[in-house]
Amino acid sequence: MSQTLSQISTQTGFAHLTDLPCLKLVCGEASAVISLYGAQLLSYQPAPGRELLWLSPKAVWQQQQAIRGGVPVCWPWFGPAGKPFNISAAKLPNHGLVRNRLWRQVQAEPSTQHALVTLSIDVDDIPTLHNSVTLNLTLKLTADTLTLQLDCAEPMLQQAALHSYFAVPSLSDTSVSPLPSTYLDKTLGGERVESTAPLRFEREIDRVYPEPAAELLLQSGAQQLNISQQGQDATVVWNPWRERSKALPDLAENSYQQFVCVETAKLDLNQPAALQLSQRLTSLR
Repeated sequence: MSQTLSQISTQTGFAHLTDLPCLKLVCGEASAVISLYGAQLLSYQPAPGRELLWLSPKAVWQQQQAIRGGVPVCWPWFGPAGKPFNISAAKLPNHGLVRNRLWRQVQAEPSTQHALVTLSIDVDDIPTLHNSVTLNLTLKLTADTLTLQLDCAEPMLQQAALHSYFAVPSLSDTSVSPLPSTYLDKTLGGERVESTAPLRFEREIDRVYPEPAAELLLQSGAQQLNISQQGQDATVVWNPWRERSKALPDLAENSYQQFVCVETAKLDLNQPAALQLSQRLTSLR
């Protein structure tokens, strides 16, 4: 049996994001690019030219800006910083503290089976804590799959999300299944909605689905992507549609037609706990 070749290399810049420190992983025909800034996965190609992630052509990373696209890491809160993180109503960044900071590489493991890297960051300015906390992101690329795993061993109140932007060839012919019949609709102020109708991307979608399935199927035209989740208690599905896109400076006016976000998330804040959240991607065609 022939061995699969893998390699890990450094590169500067990706797409139009010049000077961005990145790592490139290759395993067989598959490749991935991850930025040390934000530990953000920017590209996943299961075969040359088959890009599964979407990156905004207007994305920026200078001046502490979070990169629009790929797979941003949201932690230790999701969305605006509310209670219990922001008791004093201070001005805190959306989606946590680690999207616009440099991480360090602590592991690189190329082998005949996979290419694996772990990035790490120490965070000492969580408003509710007086100690430093370490967060790790491990990226594992095989010839057939890509897995992202986010870990924090500190038992604490924490939320997290792997905020994946998936490229879709046809938004009008895109579906995500199976999804629970109950969801929180953030376009309606978080109203709880009961519906068995299939999800269609025909307007702004911003939904939190509690208790999601461990396996999801994203279909768009002929493209099929299996999304496996572990450690999650929610799946977030988002597309800004036309009007919302106009209000976001790093989105081109019609770029909402090119992606959907299907996010693996841990949102419960009932009790302190360690974090282990993962998302595995497998292209079916």
